[in-house]
Amino acid sequence: MICAPIIEKELNSMIETANSTKADSVELRLDYLTEFSGIDELTKIQKPAIATCMPKFEGGNFAGPEEERIDILRKALEFSSHVTIELKTETNLRDPLIREARGKGVKVIISHHDFNSTPGKEEILSVLKQEEEAGADIAKVAFMPKNHADVLNILAAVTENPTKIPVIAIAMGELGKASRILGPALGSYLTYASTGKGRESAPGQLTVEELKRVLNIIG
Repeated sequence: MICAPIIEKELNSMIETANSTKADSVELRLDYLTEFSGIDELTKIQKPAIATCMPKFEGGNFAGPEEERIDILRKALEFSSHVTIELKTETNLRDPLIREARGKGVKVIISHHDFNSTPGKEEILSVLKQEEEAGADIAKVAFMPKNHADVLNILAAVTENPTKIPVIAIAMGELGKASRILGPALGSYLTYASTGKGRESAPGQLTVEELKRVLNIIG
């Protein structure tokens, strides 16, 4: 499944871009928005939506109080099929959101990003286990590789999945592009692709059109 991150700053633009992409689903990067009033307008999006409000401490844009960020995600449960919450989020905020999501039939992605480096394989697998134990329906990791061995260790998170839940494992940057192609072929729950050149939410993303062409070639 190809998921397109939507990084628009205005609600109307977010709706228009989400509905026009040829991706299978969209990730609504709510941390890109400049205004959160009227967020229920996002019910107009006609594709399965993953609500994400990534904080500064995880490499995102949201710099406000954590309570406010969680409240935004709570409101997003009304128009989302999935919600992403970071593993580093304080448990007293994270756990109630997970319970509420479950009650509304929204799947929970618990994620961990490192935009600077990649740990060893055992540590990557350990993070996935921690995410499962924290209550994830899907466990996600994304790292910045320094070499091809790092990319292989990240892909091993998919092939050697130590959990009983689906996983998403991404190697970012130029070196990591192969992981965005091979991940789905190896069983990753989904892969992310941008809505166009210059619209990437993380380094190394192919466009939806590019990724579709490559995946069609490799079957």
